[in-house]
Amino acid sequence: MNPKAIYILPFYSDNDEDLFKSFDGLLEPDITFLKSTLYFNILENMEGKVNNTDIYCIWDATANDQLPEELKNEDYKIIFTSLKNRNELIDKLSTKEFLLYKKNLIVLSDAIDIRSSDYEHYFNLLNVENNSLVIAKTKEDYIAVFGFNNPSNEVISSLVLSNFIYNDFLSRIKSCEHFMHIVNNVLLVRNISNFKQLYSELSQKKSMEYCSQKMHERFTHLFVEYKDIVK
Repeated sequence: MNPKAIYILPFYSDNDEDLFKSFDGLLEPDITFLKSTLYFNILENMEGKVNNTDIYCIWDATANDQLPEELKNEDYKIIFTSLKNRNELIDKLSTKEFLLYKKNLIVLSDAIDIRSSDYEHYFNLLNVENNSLVIAKTKEDYIAVFGFNNPSNEVISSLVLSNFIYNDFLSRIKSCEHFMHIVNNVLLVRNISNFKQLYSELSQKKSMEYCSQKMHERFTHLFVEYKDIVK
């Protein structure tokens, strides 16, 4: 068994009304397409590039008969679950999968601007005997990546109760004895404003480091459809 694991976790289910409201101006099929493209982009940046690591793809149980081709890979471990109850999901992971590995990373599937080398960097920061956490967050202080080497009930429950909001998480773990490594300025694409930021980010040459030509073309399809929004 590999010593490390990454869990790609969708923040919203496909049919979440909050998701559709936050992207007001985009058609629902296009929001779903954006959501899946962000997921596949993360997966592509991991595939064959993150050594000695098991990759868990968490997928909405209501769509288990519609598993996309990108996930039909024997190297991935698929977990079908209800995404409406994140507390229950992480609770289950805490009692099984988290305990199987020395180092774990939860990656929110709507994150962008994470390179393959970043994952190794995150794991290296956890490569200590002391209890450690790695948190990659946005400018708005939303947690995009959460890593740990020795999970505790307090840490995991604080993460869930905070709804992946950094300052809320900190307020809940004041007594927690974990050293925290903080990485800033990851982008989460969760609303129209973030969609505009995504357009700006992918317009830069450096974006090829974390978004392949194939993924650029998928995103460009959306940018063309909504050129009046992104410009």
